[in-house]
Amino acid sequence: MNSHQIRFDEDLVRRYDRSGPRYTSYPTAVQFSDRFGVNEYRAVAVASNQDPIPRPLSLYVHIPFCRKRCAFCGCNSIATEKLDVADKYLDHVELELEMLAGLLTATRPLKQIHWGGGTPNVLSAAEFLRIVHHIDFWFDVRPDVKHAIELDPRHITLELLSLIHISEPT
Repeated sequence: MNSHQIRFDEDLVRRYDRSGPRYTSYPTAVQFSDRFGVNEYRAVAVASNQDPIPRPLSLYVHIPFCRKRCAFCGCNSIATEKLDVADKYLDHVELELEMLAGLLTATRPLKQIHWGGGTPNVLSAAEFLRIVHHIDFWFDVRPDVKHAIELDPRHITLELLSLIHISEPT
């Protein structure tokens, strides 16, 4: 066989020719259980503060709305043209951030923030800043925090884009 020929391995194809977990789901949905409720959640969060060197925090902010569903989307989201839909949801995000901050040692550094959804760019610039300021208030956000955001390029505004733009360090 020369170097330009591809060897077809039927056993390999049979072994991996099945669905796997989505890379964005960790833990995967099948790992969730009703046996792990609010009391267990709180206990695990509080216990994480007892590590000899408490680990830095990562935060995921889920915005479950989008204007139009993407053809490839498998996310738990609501497609809507009503742009004011997020306001009440953001009230609950703020409450959850406050509750979580109350369980964690205030000095644990927040090193990663990931915004997903739907798409966070369904938010107005003011709504986006509302949550950013709430995170800044409740958590020890480090200057070297790593940001990631899932955006729908069909609906990004220049105002929001200028807000989330982060320059490369010089």
